[in-house]
Parts: sequence; structure tokens; C-alpha cells
Amino acid sequence: MMKKYLCILAVLVFFVLNSGTSHACTGVYIGKEASADGTFILARSNDCPEIFATRMMTVPRVERDSGREMPVDSNSAVFAQLPETTYKYTATPFMDSTISISGTGMDDAVCVNEYGVTMTMSVTAFSNEAALAADPWVCAGLTEFTANQLVISTSTSAREAVQRLTKLLDQYGSAETNIAMIADQTEAWYMEIYTGHQYAAVKLTDDEVSVFGNEFSLEYLSDYEECLFSPDLEKLARENGFAVYGDSGELNLWETYSGTGTVTDYSHMRTWIGHKLLAPASYGDYRREDRYPLLFRPENKVSLQTVMEIMRSRYEGTEYSPDETGRIDMRVIGTDTALSVHVVQLDPSLPPALAGTTWVSLAPAVYGVFVPMNILCTEPSEAYGANQPQDNYGRFESDRYPWFTFKELNTLCLTDYRVYGTPVREYWHRAETQMIEGMAAKRAQIGKLLEKDPAEAQKQMTEYCAGLQEKAFEDAKELLNQVRWTMSFNSNTMKLGKNPETGEYLTTERVLSPVTVTLDGSAYGKQ
Repeated sequence: MMKKYLCILAVLVFFVLNSGTSHACTGVYIGKEASADGTFILARSNDCPEIFATRMMTVPRVERDSGREMPVDSNSAVFAQLPETTYKYTATPFMDSTISISGTGMDDAVCVNEYGVTMTMSVTAFSNEAALAADPWVCAGLTEFTANQLVISTSTSAREAVQRLTKLLDQYGSAETNIAMIADQTEAWYMEIYTGHQYAAVKLTDDEVSVFGNEFSLEYLSDYEECLFSPDLEKLARENGFAVYGDSGELNLWETYSGTGTVTDYSHMRTWIGHKLLAPASYGDYRREDRYPLLFRPENKVSLQTVMEIMRSRYEGTEYSPDETGRIDMRVIGTDTALSVHVVQLDPSLPPALAGTTWVSLAPAVYGVFVPMNILCTEPSEAYGANQPQDNYGRFESDRYPWFTFKELNTLCLTDYRVYGTPVREYWHRAETQMIEGMAAKRAQIGKLLEKDPAEAQKQMTEYCAGLQEKAFEDAKELLNQVRWTMSFNSNTMKLGKNPETGEYLTTERVLSPVTVTLDGSAYGKQ
């Protein structure tokens, strides 16, 4: 009884303390008929205001190995049995140095497996107090730090992955309120996890898109072609007196499990800007009381690079831009507290073993770069796969690990986005343009080779992606050096400008010298 009491108390304390400051991510979905190249695109920023370093990793397929287990909860107190065969997948986990102090486990963040199945979890969301009181979180239940690898290592399709996730929730319960996205080459799913045991998942349309901050969006399950939900989803709410029904008599999930009391500008504004960026004629100025649908139609086909820029959005051109207005109360999508940001492409035209490409920005993406990691690769580059040892936590090693390089580059560029940030961002944009075009051509080439010589195809794709990753790391170190140099040159307590001819100080503030980027982004298309 005491254990149950302490667990409920911990849940209530967590809810109060984290109602506006917990892990705060943003999710994006682009259906294959809404994308410019016919691919499914899923994206998420993995945000947390800590120095938690991440890396890339490939986990190999394992066959005929019985008796293995994988942790369900973050503290590794509860384990789930694995089948004899588990599937190869890529991930972006924490480094050992971070795991040693985070208390969260690996947090694979985003996974893509050899069958072209991807899952990203979580965008943290918030249920109301009545729902959590009726069905509290399970302290040793499933978390965002364990769910991805448990599901993706054992699923051959998106539908199977959704079913696997629901079974885990039914058996172990949930330790958090989360949003997950799951997809393969043929379909995509969205799931909201409300309480310890209640959830709802819907199949997403192919011709629509979605952008959402830390908030639930589902209202009526009848609005979707297919859905899965917990057995007591309606019963729990009805018997505990917090069920809200629509005019047709159907349970309104948002009103029931979330509601206006959980809406915050912190989360809602990111949902708004996503809708406004992709459908500007349909969405006007931000209003906290407005409801934004989970799915909507974009005005134009959405490119991979557009999604990358959405993940960098800092409300540019609006009154809410912290950079342009100096505001310090804005939570943007392109936050400098991102641990990693990922954009997954699933190509229906390719074999499953080649279909999934994860574009990863280690650390914040605002002044970072997305580099590709295809599921066919045997491993990432040496630098992107490097794992800072457990005992090295606290060492900011920007010369050895890409995460630290990009973290510092973002930190410095954000001090003055015009002088330091804009030249860096423009360079990475040119680089990404080249990489996206080059990667599309490479996938098509490797697709033909895969039928004739799988081993050679795997070797070539591994080398190709690793080459892009290594170049990005070397360029990032050079850019960091150029920013440091320029900041040092600009450093002067005397802020007044000088007459260049007489040396006399003026009454106006001097104009700082911007960073001069001398690197050639076109080289990324020549890997």
C-alpha cells in the first residue's frame, strides 16, 4: 500500500513540476501524397534543457538467440522478453557519459529498421488532473526512453509496431503521457498515451500533414479511417465523471483527457506556427483559444528541406520571434535546448532494406546540419558513432564528438544571429541542398545494385553516408573556429564606432564584423 501511495505522490509531483517545463519536443508528419518526392516524412526534435550528448548507432539483427530481455522502465526494474530474432535498426541514443547521470536509459529517440518501419517517441503531452487521478502513471511502466527499441526491434510493419506498442502498454502500463508516430512504406500511425493505461491510435491520411507541440489533438475517433484504443478508454472516463461527449454522443477525447486547462502558449504556439508555415492562407494570427486540427492540407507539396526548416523555426517574421524582437518568453520549435533533431524519409519505391533514411542533427538544428543515415548502412562514421565514456561526463569535448561541436556552434551563433548565425545557417542550407539531391540519386543507384550484389550495395551506402557525416563534422569544427575568431575580434567593451580616417570615436555604436564562411557547400554533392 505504501509503495502505491508513493507512486501516486510521485506522479502528482511530476505533473505539477512539469506542467510547463518537461522534456518539450515538436512533431511533424508529411503524408506521401503531400510530400514533394512521394515519401513519407516524420520529424521530431528531442528537447531537454540539459547537457545530454547524443550519437548515432546501428544495432545488428540477431537470430536464434533466446532468453534475451530489454528494459521496460527507465530504471531497468522491469524487463520484457524478446523473441529469438530481433531486427536491425538505426538509432540516436544518449552517450554513456549522459546515461551515467541522466537516470533515463539510452533513449534511442528515433529508430528505423530493416523492414522500413520507423518510430519516434515522444512528444510529451499533458492530460488533465481528473484523468491522471483516475488512472495514474505506472512508476515502472513504459517510457519514451525504452519504447522505440522495444517496438522497432520486433516489428515488420507499422501496423505490427502499433499493436506491439499497445500490448506493451496493456501489460506494463505507461510512466508518462506521450505522443508516438509510427510508419512504414505504406501507412503511418499517430498515438496519444493519456494515463497509466489509456491510449488511442489512428491511421493518418496520405494526403495531409501535421505539426504539433506538446499537446494532444485527437477529438473523435470516427474522423479517422482506422483506429486502435485501450479497452477502458471511455469506461474509465464515464465511471469517474470526467467524460465529455459531442453532439453526436461520441466521446470527445481532447475534452475528456486534456482540455483547455492544459493549453499553454509554450506548446500551442508551436502547433500554430506549423499550420501557418504550411497553410498560410488558412491560418492567421496566433490565438490561444483557437483549436488547430491534427491533420490539415498544405498549400503546396512539402519538400524534405522545408521540413528541416520547420524544425529550425524561431517564429521569424512574427511578433513572437525571440531573435528579431529580443523577447525572452518564447518557446520556439528551433530551440537551443534540442538534444538532437531528426527527419525520417520512407521511400515507397525502394526495397524495405533501403527505404528508410534518417536525417540527423546532433544537438540543436538551428545552426547545425542534417546528415543522412540509411538503414542499409552497417555503421555510422567513426565521429558520429563515437561514444563518450561514462567517466568523462562534464568534459565539453568539441574536438572529438560532433554533438559538442554543434552544441557550441549553436550557442555562439545565437548570441547574435545576424553577425554569427545567418552566415552559418546559409552555409548549411547549401550543404543540405547538395546532400538531399545526392542522396536521392545514391538511393536509386544502390537500389539497382542491391538486387545484384547486396554486400557491395551495403558497403557503398555505408561509405557514402559516412563520408557526408565526416565532412559535416570537419566543416562544423572549421565553422566553430571561424565564429570563435570573429567573436574574439569583435570583443571590445568600447561599443562606439571609429572614424576610419581620423581614429576619432563616433557617437554611434560600431557595426560588428560578420563571420566570413569560406567553405564550399557544393562539395557535398560530390561524395
